Amino acid sequence: MRNPIEILSVYQLRQRWKAGLLLLALVIAAATLWYTESLAANLRLREAREVARWAMAVEHMMQASQEVDLTLASKIMEENESIPLLLLDDAGRVISSRNVIWGESSPADTAKWKTLMASYAPPIELQPEPGLYQYIYQYESTTLAQLRTYPRVLLGVMGLFLLLSYYGFHRAHRAEEDQVWTGMARETAHQLGTPLSALYGWVTVLEDEASTQPNLLPLIAEVRKDLERLQTVADRFSKIGSDQAGEVADLAPLIVHSVAYLQKRLPKGIQLSHSIAPSLPSVCYQPVLLGWVLENLIRNAVDALPDQIGRIEVRALRLGDQVVIDVEDNGKGMTAALRRSVFRPGFTTKKRGWGLGLSLARRIAVQGHKGQLEVFQSTPGKGTTFRLALPMP
Repeated sequence: MRNPIEILSVYQLRQRWKAGLLLLALVIAAATLWYTESLAANLRLREAREVARWAMAVEHMMQASQEVDLTLASKIMEENESIPLLLLDDAGRVISSRNVIWGESSPADTAKWKTLMASYAPPIELQPEPGLYQYIYQYESTTLAQLRTYPRVLLGVMGLFLLLSYYGFHRAHRAEEDQVWTGMARETAHQLGTPLSALYGWVTVLEDEASTQPNLLPLIAEVRKDLERLQTVADRFSKIGSDQAGEVADLAPLIVHSVAYLQKRLPKGIQLSHSIAPSLPSVCYQPVLLGWVLENLIRNAVDALPDQIGRIEVRALRLGDQVVIDVEDNGKGMTAALRRSVFRPGFTTKKRGWGLGLSLARRIAVQGHKGQLEVFQSTPGKGTTFRLALPMP
């Protein structure tokens, strides 16, 4: 079995792989866009030269006499089948247009296209006659627009596909993990069942034999309490992942019992207290599993207290349509990075921890009780508050 250091290293390695793959994807996307923009820039220069030739052809046709052959100029003008062009006089009226999509060449449409084309490239000035000026406005061709758009659409579709694929694989992986956790927990409960039954039998025998030695009865009673505790642990493992419905009941007895049980077993420097709001509504829960969650949060708070000295308070109150249980300590607190990772399986900051307690606690709260478990607030050096929220029936 791996030790906590190895589990933590695997977790960090997985995070680095994700970051590396994301960085590689961004580099590929950036390189694709850069190469596309380079092609688009070259195509734009080529179109600018074609427009310049078109302008020269127009000016040549306007200035040529009747004897001049205009076949070449006409061919140059007709070969433009993709670049939108407008030829306007100095008053802004349309003289001719090429590849411009509009219904009617109204003044509004002309002004719209003129503004759009002027923002794309400066107009080319023509002077057919002295004192007479005309202007050629141009815009990007359909080919150039498609060249700019296609890579972005392709990257978007690929990104969506990868996102959906990752989500599907992630869900499948989580489902597989859940089955493994459930199987391990139930197998553990099964393995504990046989020795527990035998130990209960031996305790009963000892109680019968100790009838003549009353001084042994308190010791045997403590052994029975520990056996009952082990039985509770086995019951918790057996119910993980089960679809067994909870019971609608008051949370106060569960909180009081859990706090009273741990108060006797905590170091003397730790002050554990609880407060329950009056008329606390009942909720639907499984006492065995929810007691485990509460005890896990309290023990986690104990581990956060430096030198095993500090204060832990358990509060239960109603917030809207939920009943919340806050477990607050004045321990070391957590950074933002630690808060994001504290519920991940295998993540731990303890030298001898396995990083499973909070992960299982959240699983019980979310999947078993349709509730929430989160780090409500935490400040390094001041303490942490975990919040367990359960919906009201």
